[in-house]
Amino acid sequence: MMPVMRILFYIGLGLMVAACFTAAAEMAAHAMPGDKGAIIVSARDLWYTFWPKSLLVFEIRVNRLVPWLLDPYLLGLMKLPAWLIFGAPGLTLMIKARPPGGVNYDNELREAQESFELFDELTRLARAEQVENGTSHEVHGPQDLLPDHLMGEDLAPDANLPTDFEAGEIPSFEDGGEQK
Repeated sequence: MMPVMRILFYIGLGLMVAACFTAAAEMAAHAMPGDKGAIIVSARDLWYTFWPKSLLVFEIRVNRLVPWLLDPYLLGLMKLPAWLIFGAPGLTLMIKARPPGGVNYDNELREAQESFELFDELTRLARAEQVENGTSHEVHGPQDLLPDHLMGEDLAPDANLPTDFEAGEIPSFEDGGEQK
């Protein structure tokens, strides 16, 4: 049942894209010569504006195959704007066949919430440990992100210039965390 719902959802999404394109085409039809000045352009007028030959061929073929379908039903439907013809069923399909946000979504949300709570708990414990050890004055920053061994001569810790150290030499901060 699930793959059918997913297919229906994507069909609805495709219809919504078609509705957006026809709405844009309706705006373009207003700029064309011979515009009637109507606020909303019917689907038949829009089709005739951009592809008149294909509209006439379509009407002739439908009239030959099923004459009762063209006059009351299709012509009546084509009096509506094209964006509505595509958008209404597209929106309905997207709403009715949307992927469920049920159990998997709830589990993912719970896991994300737990990770934030874990981070907060670890931060609280680290701060409490710093207060106990008297090391709460330590400052952490980008220097903590540098690798243990510098790869090239152009990398230097903190704000030092690359010329402050010999190539391959790693500065020592054993005298209380201050750099000389």
